[in-house]
Amino acid sequence: MALMPQRDAFRHDGAARDQAARQGMWIFVIVVVVLFAASILGYLVVRLNPHMTGPWRTADEAGLPWTLLLSTAALLASSATLHQSLVRVRRGDQRGCARFAIATYWLGVAFVLLQGEAWWSMWRQQVVKEENLYAWTFYLLTALHMIHIIGGLFGLGVVARRAGESMYTTANHNGIVVCGIYWHTLDAIWIVLYATLWLGSL
Repeated sequence: MALMPQRDAFRHDGAARDQAARQGMWIFVIVVVVLFAASILGYLVVRLNPHMTGPWRTADEAGLPWTLLLSTAALLASSATLHQSLVRVRRGDQRGCARFAIATYWLGVAFVLLQGEAWWSMWRQQVVKEENLYAWTFYLLTALHMIHIIGGLFGLGVVARRAGESMYTTANHNGIVVCGIYWHTLDAIWIVLYATLWLGSL
């Protein structure tokens, strides 16, 4: 029973809740970074294996789809618009915050669609996972990132809706901050992942 007043105080202490949410997100982000670091390390171990019997990628197999460049641009743009959403709400510009939050959501959707097109492009060119490790690792790593992006879109959707309803203010915008921690991390991870895949396809 002694804990009840503390719980009630925490429930009514917005600053404490915001801090706890940010700390929780940072812990989750660390887990995600470790997961991708391990995945990329595993990819490099396989790619640089000196005892590989066959070629990593034959001359007639397609390289990385060019749509990955477009999806990368969309993801970078989404980070920029999400940052602008935060900047605008801190200035008290709720309409600007909403516009940039909505733009961020749709840029995230564009990233997913472009990634799907990249998969389809690889499939059309008959680069299938059963044939070689090059294709298998491409599908595995991009799918792993895509799952986290789709999860992030749910959060972005909530942020965009709340921003559109002017629920964020100069003093209360922790939802954008927490979502931004996750989204910017996925952006940075994708840059490293894409660079790794590109170098590995050479």
